[in-house]
Amino acid sequence: MKVVIIGSGNVAAVMGRLMHAAGHEIEQVWSRQEAHAASLAQELGAAAVTDLKALRPGADLYLLAVSDTGLEPVAQQLRLHNELIVHTAGAVSKEVLKPVSSRYGVLWPMKMIRKSMQTIDPVTMVVDGNTTATLESIEKIAGIFTNGVITRAGDATRERMHLLAAITSNFTNHLYHLAADYCAAEQIDFSLFYPIIADTARQIQSFHPKEVQAGPAFRNDISTLQKHEALLKDYPSLRKVYEALSESIRQQFGHANR
Repeated sequence: MKVVIIGSGNVAAVMGRLMHAAGHEIEQVWSRQEAHAASLAQELGAAAVTDLKALRPGADLYLLAVSDTGLEPVAQQLRLHNELIVHTAGAVSKEVLKPVSSRYGVLWPMKMIRKSMQTIDPVTMVVDGNTTATLESIEKIAGIFTNGVITRAGDATRERMHLLAAITSNFTNHLYHLAADYCAAEQIDFSLFYPIIADTARQIQSFHPKEVQAGPAFRNDISTLQKHEALLKDYPSLRKVYEALSESIRQQFGHANR
């Protein structure tokens, strides 16, 4: 394919890198900031542009990989004919691309992506398109990025998937962040918890999460809960999170409010 990348951030860089490695020709990279466009374009053997009007017509794919808030303003400045354009956002409707082309859709990698990544697999690629033929084309393109899961999801379902991605990935990562900071403050090696973190993630791939729930809140062990909360007296933010999650677990398993 001949590909035009609109954006130069984490997603644009990594997906562009993977398409380039797969033998596809990256014709242009656009960014508002000339240095960013030039840096990524140089890596991908492409031309750097800062003017959307300078984008070449006739490419096989226009990959719009900018921030969620930037998608609609950029899309409003684009006009193609029947060239395929996709955006890479989970929580933005594909319909923002309707004025741009007769063939449009979504190619969303459900993953936290950092610019340094050389691959994003394993990853679930979520696809959508305005017609069946367009959707099938986008599904084929998704195969560039994963040997695993490719799933279709319309706007409403994809919004809910985006919410769940935040809960299952961003929220858990934040808990790891809080735990790592607590470890540093209390002179405990955070790496000691890697096995239990990995084991929990492994278990929920075979069992419903409710079947592997454990801990003092699950047991309604009030004494231990109070001990834990006392240990967090100097960490008010972490204590609030601990209390909220403990109460949620207790309610989920039928324990009355204490």
